[in-house]
Amino acid sequence: MTGADTTGTGTAGAPDSDAGDTPGPGARPRSRRGLVVALLVVIALLAVAAGVCAWLLVARSDDQRTRDDVLAAATAGAQTLLSYDGRKLDAASTVVDDTTTGNFHDDYRRLFDEKVRPNAERLGARTIARVVGAGWVGWSGSDARVLVFLNQSTTTNAGERVDTVQATLTMREVDGRWLIAGLDQV
Repeated sequence: MTGADTTGTGTAGAPDSDAGDTPGPGARPRSRRGLVVALLVVIALLAVAAGVCAWLLVARSDDQRTRDDVLAAATAGAQTLLSYDGRKLDAASTVVDDTTTGNFHDDYRRLFDEKVRPNAERLGARTIARVVGAGWVGWSGSDARVLVFLNQSTTTNAGERVDTVQATLTMREVDGRWLIAGLDQV
């Protein structure tokens, strides 16, 4: 074989492996361009992941703040609602209006007026409720449920008695305040 190689195999019959791999003037090598694209994709994915994490943290902190507000309202509401003094029942009656809502408000008002008031007046009862523990149960629609543990000390003309009470409170937000919408003794 003398002269130009017309088979495209280069010299000595070996295939020409360099054909097309050498970049022309001003062109980037393919491997470098692919690396840049891959790096940009990774950066974009990291940015999206960081945004999602930030959003989840904000949502979680808002949810935790709401839970804290509900627990505080349930604790204060239970202590206030379940404490009364037979000599100051009008003040205790006002507490019912300030801490309850919905059908529970009407039911508790009726219970207070028909049972608690006459017995407290007759026995000279004074009851102090102290929440000794409270825990988040969960959501039930837009209502929150909280489990509270109370020690309820009642003093009457006959003496003193301490009861331990466990109750699940249903809390409902009304005009920016969490009120008791249900109380189920456990």
